[in-house]
Amino acid sequence: MESRRPGPQSDDVDLGQLFSKLGTFFSDTWMNFIRFLATIRRTPVKNKWSFLAIIVASVALGFILNQYVRKNYYESTMILSSTYLNKRLAENTIEKLDILAGEENKSQLAKVLGLHDSLADNIVGFEVQPFVAENDVIELEVLKEQLRGAQTNANNQEVITQVIERIEIENRHAFEITVRTLNPSVIPDLQHAIVGHFRNNPYIRKRIEINRENLLGRKEKLTRDIEKLDSLKSVIYANYRNMADQSRQGSNNVILSDKAVTDPVDIYNQDLLIYNELQDVDRDLFLQKDFEIVDGFTEFSEPASASSVTVILYSLLIGVVVAYLDVAIRTFNSYLANFQ
Repeated sequence: MESRRPGPQSDDVDLGQLFSKLGTFFSDTWMNFIRFLATIRRTPVKNKWSFLAIIVASVALGFILNQYVRKNYYESTMILSSTYLNKRLAENTIEKLDILAGEENKSQLAKVLGLHDSLADNIVGFEVQPFVAENDVIELEVLKEQLRGAQTNANNQEVITQVIERIEIENRHAFEITVRTLNPSVIPDLQHAIVGHFRNNPYIRKRIEINRENLLGRKEKLTRDIEKLDSLKSVIYANYRNMADQSRQGSNNVILSDKAVTDPVDIYNQDLLIYNELQDVDRDLFLQKDFEIVDGFTEFSEPASASSVTVILYSLLIGVVVAYLDVAIRTFNSYLANFQ
């Protein structure tokens, strides 16, 4: 009797079944998607009265809130730079002001900023974030690429990653402060109040005072040095003039010394360097570069809050979503009723 050997299995049959199942899956998925779109399209038609009532109610509620409840606010930003400011100090200070601005009674905010209560009542909130100049961003990216290029083995990758993260969280000394108010006319007063609030911080105030004292002391010393150099220049000028007069009279006097004679040009150059340094000190005293406003607040006439048209559109969208949810809940409730 001949033994029956199982015939070879065809891979073509298995692939054909696989492609057939995939085709059926995609076809069913597409049809389900079409049915879903058809349901969404059919639902408002079948429930037009409930849709209309919910949408009208939502738009009316949005209009009432926009006209009688919601208040428009105005927003402006300034850039404050100080060598004494760091990220933690700036964020902590502005966060406290923002909390005070959120209180119903703004008297404490008015006291802290040194404002009249009527001005403080118009303040809505504050925000702050580090301000990084474009040049700093470029330098940071270049440094990061250099660090990556310096990688020699896998063990250095963790160190390089930590250095990059440290650079990215480095405390910057310039910050962008945002203020939101109900009345744009109070914004200029807020600029002086916020700057004064930072200046009155004990940590910053002490450093500003000692830095100013150091600059004044440096200015006094440079002024004395210039006066001495002026006297020296006068003596040198008189000596050279005397020598020139004697030369014209036929004198052949020669000065012999084992020490190098000071070049008068060096004295004049040194005087010029000290004078330029004195000008830099005067400029620092006048500009107060250790604490200055890079870009102040601007009083805008247009509110930063959403316009009436935007509020109505959002209300319309919310009304449509609520109407669909209402139909879905009622349909699901009817489905559950069949099991009772």
